[in-house]
Amino acid sequence: MGDDEETRTASDGDSVDAMLAEWRSEWPELDVSSSEVVARLLRAARLLEELFATRLRRSGGLPIANVGDFDLLQALRRSGPPYALTPGQLRRALVVSSAGLTGRLNRLEREGWIERGPSPVDGRSTLVGLTEEGRASFDHAVRRHFGLEQDVLSVLEPGERAAIADALRKLLVSLEQDTR
Repeated sequence: MGDDEETRTASDGDSVDAMLAEWRSEWPELDVSSSEVVARLLRAARLLEELFATRLRRSGGLPIANVGDFDLLQALRRSGPPYALTPGQLRRALVVSSAGLTGRLNRLEREGWIERGPSPVDGRSTLVGLTEEGRASFDHAVRRHFGLEQDVLSVLEPGERAAIADALRKLLVSLEQDTR
């Protein structure tokens, strides 16, 4: 960290700068430099999730209850026609427990987003698919969502966005390898 960053006051920076200043004051020899990145990633993720959830509930058409439901609907929509996956495929795509997935599926089915039925390939397996109304509502919501993402990132220059994406890709590859 450069000298100018060390002397920055809480009023000059973000909430993480304030937290780091408190640590430096309370326990100067403790190395909290990792929080320059980690705390900002976690805080940004929480704030983005809150923003996205609020906007998803107001997206028009069928309301989307939360970001987890949005992720599930994205997985179905990305799968292409007939926009259907097995519960196992959804669990792998979302990294969610069976119980968590079942709760989401029950809610989304009640709300008219999805329907479940037997797989035409394997009668013992179930397919989860978007309803026609669900697909139409999701297509509207996803366009608005990606517009919001663009708006949020508009404070960054294209080179900054690319550098952040590259660094986060490197970090995520490492973290994903650790979970295999």
